[in-house]
Amino acid sequence: MTDTTPQTRSDALAERYVTQFREDGFTLIPNVLTPEEVARYRDGARAAIESQGQLAGLGLRVGRTAVQMTSGAFQDDEVLRDLARHPKLGAIAEQLAGVKLRVWGGEALIKSPGDEQPTMWHDDLTLAPLDGRITLNAWIALVDVPVERGCMTFIPGSHRRPDPYRASLSAAQENPDTYLFDGWPELAWDRRVTVPLRAGDVTFHQWRTGHTAGPNTSAESRVAFITTYTDAESTYRPHPGHEQPGLEPGQLPPDDRYPRIAQFAADR
Repeated sequence: MTDTTPQTRSDALAERYVTQFREDGFTLIPNVLTPEEVARYRDGARAAIESQGQLAGLGLRVGRTAVQMTSGAFQDDEVLRDLARHPKLGAIAEQLAGVKLRVWGGEALIKSPGDEQPTMWHDDLTLAPLDGRITLNAWIALVDVPVERGCMTFIPGSHRRPDPYRASLSAAQENPDTYLFDGWPELAWDRRVTVPLRAGDVTFHQWRTGHTAGPNTSAESRVAFITTYTDAESTYRPHPGHEQPGLEPGQLPPDDRYPRIAQFAADR
């Protein structure tokens, strides 16, 4: 499904990407970053993880992983902060979502060569401390990510599955490898689409879309950055016992820490 048509402006986003994103819950957009941008952000990601990387996904104690990731890079690291606020990416995200968005997070991730642990099947919404119309990720490839390097696989249309709207956190904690299919058994029989990427390509997926990532059986690290966008009017909804300092339940995230795309997308 890779499309190698060059895209130089966010306002050139073809309608087919919007349609796929809304119908399937994900889309791949090629050539979003230039080679020069890829090199800068890849170096920044490696440096940030070397200085303060930690195991991914342990904050809510869900699943097993050996992936190393940053913590708070979208606010604290100058280079990666620029990537989280990349105006072209932000403008594309808003066009796909169809609503005004803000940046909720952004972290670099590295999956080392020989890491044979796949990411569990999951949806991101289960872990989300937010209430809003939509939350989505931009998964930005900073190296080529063929199948053997651990690219993602999605279940098209899984964001449109029937209620309950989200699984409980306890279900994910108790059965991290099966909770998605325990809650929605029909997903086990649905079509799956694996999406390799070239460096500079980006997949966007909604947080209710079921997905996984494969093992890295290659000889090189998988280096990526994930920017999370949420509805600009989303309110904070923490899981009990996992509250974040400085945020109150029911409040809008403050714009100085979680900027609206309107604050920086005009720079594109």
